[in-house]
Amino acid sequence: MHRCITYLSIAFLFIWAAIAQAQIPDSLLMVRYRTAEQFLRSGQYTQALPLLESLYQERPDVYVFYDRLKQVYENLKRYDDALRLIETRLREDAPNPALLAEKGRLLYLKGDEAAAEAAWEAAIRTAPHQSGTYRVVYQTLLELRRFDEAIQVLERARRTLSNPSIFLLDLAYLYSLNGRYEEAMEAYRQFLLQDPRRLGFVQTRLEPFMDEPVVRKAGIAVFERAVRREPLNFAFRQMLAWLYLRNGDYARALNVYRALDRLQQTQGQLLLQFALQARDAGALEVARTALQDILQQPNTAIHPEARYELGRLYEEQARSGDTTAAQAARKMYRSFLTAFPGHPLVPDVLYRLARLELDVLHHPQTADSLLTVLLNRYGDHETAWQARFDQGRLALQTGDPGAARLAFLRLLDRRPTGPLAEAARYQLALLDFYDGAFEAALAQLDILAEDAASDVANDALTLRLLIQENRGPDSLDTPLRRYAYARLLMAQHQLEAALDTLDALQQDAGMHPIADEVTLLRARLLRQLGRLDEALALLLEFPLRYPSSPLRDQSLYEAARIQEEDLHDRAAALSTYTRLLTEFPGSPLIPEVRSRIRTLRGEDA
Repeated sequence: MHRCITYLSIAFLFIWAAIAQAQIPDSLLMVRYRTAEQFLRSGQYTQALPLLESLYQERPDVYVFYDRLKQVYENLKRYDDALRLIETRLREDAPNPALLAEKGRLLYLKGDEAAAEAAWEAAIRTAPHQSGTYRVVYQTLLELRRFDEAIQVLERARRTLSNPSIFLLDLAYLYSLNGRYEEAMEAYRQFLLQDPRRLGFVQTRLEPFMDEPVVRKAGIAVFERAVRREPLNFAFRQMLAWLYLRNGDYARALNVYRALDRLQQTQGQLLLQFALQARDAGALEVARTALQDILQQPNTAIHPEARYELGRLYEEQARSGDTTAAQAARKMYRSFLTAFPGHPLVPDVLYRLARLELDVLHHPQTADSLLTVLLNRYGDHETAWQARFDQGRLALQTGDPGAARLAFLRLLDRRPTGPLAEAARYQLALLDFYDGAFEAALAQLDILAEDAASDVANDALTLRLLIQENRGPDSLDTPLRRYAYARLLMAQHQLEAALDTLDALQQDAGMHPIADEVTLLRARLLRQLGRLDEALALLLEFPLRYPSSPLRDQSLYEAARIQEEDLHDRAAALSTYTRLLTEFPGSPLIPEVRSRIRTLRGEDA
């Protein structure tokens, strides 16, 4: 038994020795190969070439040696040598579509297009009834950007294989690359007919092309026809709605969503989603119509949400000066509170209604009552913190700055950090400013400028610069105090009194640095009072009147907004925005100005 084990051990030793001996050449080959790879990675093809040629000569059966040598020949433009490698493999193997397609690619790079086409044809004929054959040739042509020939190969595959549903996504992509957009959309339509669940995938594929109007137009034409032929196909309708939205045509998109809502029996859910999307895009009329459609449906579970969003829509319009919309928003919010007293949105509705009464309708007592109800019933709700902040604003508006200060201090004490705390600190700085306590105001503003979120920090910086640059000429800082008082009257919505204060200040200020601030504030007051022509004249002449003022770009921007929003004079607004771009190319307002110009020109669509 012991002797048997000894013989077996000796046998195993001989076997392992033979294996190790056989691996020695391979290991040496790999050392040379890794050296060649290092040359390839650094782009030193000439240095890599002799190593790879010797490796291939010794072991032509190792694919990676063949592939890297062919790559080097190609990089050095030695196409004939690369082709010889392929011919050798073609003689050794059965007809191979991949090798023939690669042969065609190299012939094309060499400049022999006729021979390249013959090689690709030979590749197809090796296995004309296998889809993989056509895919290999098509991908080779795609790599060479020969889109027409690639399309012809795939169309031939569909005919030969008697399978019109094959290669649809590949064809759609090729048609798009080649500018044949309607054919691309038709291919996507056929694909969705097979698998409507892939709608999101198709939209993702199309996304890079959607900035081109011609692409959107082609898609709309194809899917409008598709919906007419198959009106019950949800995927086709959803695709058409998406194309309308991408084209900025919210009115036609609404009609599609109405149909989808009925067909899928979503009881207004789809219409609500569409309404919010339209609202966010600025298509307010269409959004309102969609929400009203929901409210006309009987026994719909989303009536509360639709009523709430409709109120928000009216409120947004009201904040632009539309008094009719303000009354509609109030009616919508009040009807919500009556119809749905236990709904989770009640605190938000109470808060929005209070803000509407305070900021738009200027009914401080009503606003105060609503805020009190909100705090008493929902004191722990997040909106209650905002209500506490607005109680301070309300106290200031009703002429009680002491109560306002106390409200903001209490808020800071209970919530010392976060955006709301920063807003409260800014309001305290404003109260000091209104009082003429400029040093105290600066102390608060310095804290905000360092730590606050961007919006409050910008306001704080603006107010700090106003104070620092406009003090004097006497020790009482009289012009700045009078300006601050006008700002207080404006905050309390005493617009006529604020304007009278500014008119008197402007006559007395003379060459004081605050003169430009006074003029800009007068223009804003005139706009609020509805004296649009006077406001516009002041703003348009502002850059000439104050050639060194840092507010010149702001004056033109506000002039353009009056022309666009109040006077609805698109041409004049475009002209003023363009003037701002030309005269103040470094203004921080430039991104917003460009956006407004694109909107006015209809380029967002």
